[in-house]
Amino acid sequence: SGAPNSSPVASQSCHVGLWGAGSSWCGYRMPLRATETVSLFLAFILAGSNAIENGLGKTPPLGYNTWNDFGCGNITADNLRLVADKMVELGFRDAGYEYLNIDDCWAIGRDKVTKQLIPDPLLFPEGIKPVSDYVHSKGLKFGIYTDRGILTCGKRPGSLGHEVIDAQSFADWGVDFLKEDSCYSNSVDHKVAFKEYARMRDALNSTGRPIFFSLCGWRAWYAPLGASLGNTWRISGDVIDWAGVYRAVQVALQLGNYAGPGGFNDPDMLLGSVPDTSHFLTPEQSRTQFNLWVALSSPLLVGSSMLRMSAYDHETYTNPEALSISQDPLAKQGFVAWGDCPEWKPSKKCPPCAQVLSKPLSTGGFALVLVNYSPTPNVVACDEACVVRACGGVCAGMSFLARDVWAKKSLGLVQSVEVALPPGGSSMLVFTPPPFREGAAVDVPVDPVPLVL
Repeated sequence: SGAPNSSPVASQSCHVGLWGAGSSWCGYRMPLRATETVSLFLAFILAGSNAIENGLGKTPPLGYNTWNDFGCGNITADNLRLVADKMVELGFRDAGYEYLNIDDCWAIGRDKVTKQLIPDPLLFPEGIKPVSDYVHSKGLKFGIYTDRGILTCGKRPGSLGHEVIDAQSFADWGVDFLKEDSCYSNSVDHKVAFKEYARMRDALNSTGRPIFFSLCGWRAWYAPLGASLGNTWRISGDVIDWAGVYRAVQVALQLGNYAGPGGFNDPDMLLGSVPDTSHFLTPEQSRTQFNLWVALSSPLLVGSSMLRMSAYDHETYTNPEALSISQDPLAKQGFVAWGDCPEWKPSKKCPPCAQVLSKPLSTGGFALVLVNYSPTPNVVACDEACVVRACGGVCAGMSFLARDVWAKKSLGLVQSVEVALPPGGSSMLVFTPPPFREGAAVDVPVDPVPLVL
């Protein structure tokens, strides 16, 4: 579910760079007004100082979610078994996608005596546990959905006041991932929101079962305390179109300081380009969304159709080089190395601009995503000054071994890059500093020249 997102202007902040003390890289974070800081501190005290204690989320989660695909009407046990089969058949499981997650509309009420949630008998005639068992039999993990309010967004029973009962039910059913939405609750009161999410966090901890906890509150102000409450936290409204992709990216870029191993900013699901799902992008835009989500260390939860997936989307979502960047153990969120986009303000439109994002990697290098948000073709460049910002400010005059993630080929030694991109298009490159990886095959020019693709 989505809600309007109002975000303060971003401010730039610098951090210890990729190659040790004395270097720095500059990113963006959400500035907090004094009153907000006090409010967040009080909310933290009210919520308790415990953290999610599941040992999960050291890197962003990979998986699938039913919402954009099946909506409220077709999340049947049979369809979920078909999705599990297809995730294996298409190689998603082997590519690292772990979770098959049910979204809203699976429950119809509560037992009058036990107060436990009742799965819809028309959708799940044998209950949830047999479906969970089937998903596990395929080498996958099983996720489910609830809401911190009295009702879910689809007006099914929420978990407010029943957190302990529901958490134990989920554990008994073999649930591995819980998404908790924020409908039919006080969605704008920080203290109430943190306290309610903390109750579910503590209830999950008390079950003894490691359950990945995904907060879905739609607002940027979850980020400063997000890692104390869950493994991921939604930071903007639902992404349903290209403008939504842009909005979510700009909000996430302000919050990079709060993300890292164990907890990540969540800009929403991957839309894909299958035209008969509830929301979709063009193929070019869908790959760009994927590239951006990788650079942002975001959850990669496929919201498109698994059963009717196009060959193009399949290639996008299972690219091993892109996934290795997503799952890099450093788990740092990317930041803007260059851009000509206007100062971010909430809008329903995507401006005709471009950005270059840099994601630091544990190898000492970084991944660059060059993106053209414009509706017309554009040449996007990362010149030497941009590359210096991308590397953390410690590589002036240095040459890098560049690799094109989508062409799957080495591009030689470079000090800058320039790429011609179609509307909504992007490129992903990996820059590796010397000394290069032993045995790396590269055609090295005598003098590095600007790379033009």
